[in-house]
Amino acid sequence: MTSADQEGWNARKQFLHRPDGRKIAFVDNAVDAPALLLVHGYTDSSRSWSLIEPLLPGLRLVMPDLPGHGQSPPSTPPSLQGFADDLAALMASLGIGRYAVAGHSMGAMTAIALAGRDTCAVEAVVSLSGSLRPDLADGGALARAIGGLRDPIDAATDLPRDWHHCSRPVDADFLRHIAREAAAMPAEVWRSLFAMLQSTDLSAASQAVRAPVLLLGGTDDALFDDAHRAALAAAFPAADSHVLDGRGHNPHWESPAAIAGLMLRFLVAGGCVPPNAG
Repeated sequence: MTSADQEGWNARKQFLHRPDGRKIAFVDNAVDAPALLLVHGYTDSSRSWSLIEPLLPGLRLVMPDLPGHGQSPPSTPPSLQGFADDLAALMASLGIGRYAVAGHSMGAMTAIALAGRDTCAVEAVVSLSGSLRPDLADGGALARAIGGLRDPIDAATDLPRDWHHCSRPVDADFLRHIAREAAAMPAEVWRSLFAMLQSTDLSAASQAVRAPVLLLGGTDDALFDDAHRAALAAAFPAADSHVLDGRGHNPHWESPAAIAGLMLRFLVAGGCVPPNAG
């Protein structure tokens, strides 16, 4: 993405108004093609997928801001099931009855919850740097850093150490924008979402998923390591799996072409998209 593309990202957003008065912001490329719902991770936004969007021109990409992120106000209390409900409503509002879903980190957890909820709508699931049970220890350095956040949060000095660390060079303008958006989230929203993740366990929910699954990750992921990947593989024994050497928690930022290619091949092989979709 160019600097101009990043600067104009928010201007592309539309809004779904929910019955409780909340709104869900989203970017929709509106291509007349099979649909792929892209779900970002904790403290990110739809922008998380901006580096991949140009690499998937043959797909209709729907990229929401989850509640509490980007331009979507928080839900109280937050829950993965609530996120899944919002996303199902979004896709229905767009008239999309069948679609694949790909999620990163917390978004991967949301994708699993959505696929278990809407087995007839979700055709395929891509879990990128995901986990069934994050198990983020209460006394860890990350928990202490998030617990110590105070408003207003300064993107340069207050975010947890190495929060947007990447193992490979990533577009600097993109990283500046994604950090500013994370800093714009109120400290209490950071904490409430982190508490939700600490209590997440998708071990049972994963058993309801009927769609084919692709598991993607990086060998240098400091959050969700081999043990998390093994748990996902055990939950989805028929899943395709690829671990990218030398990539960290954000492989779709570090190697967008590689991730786009793996996702596209998986979707083509599963019959979700035609071979010429890339």
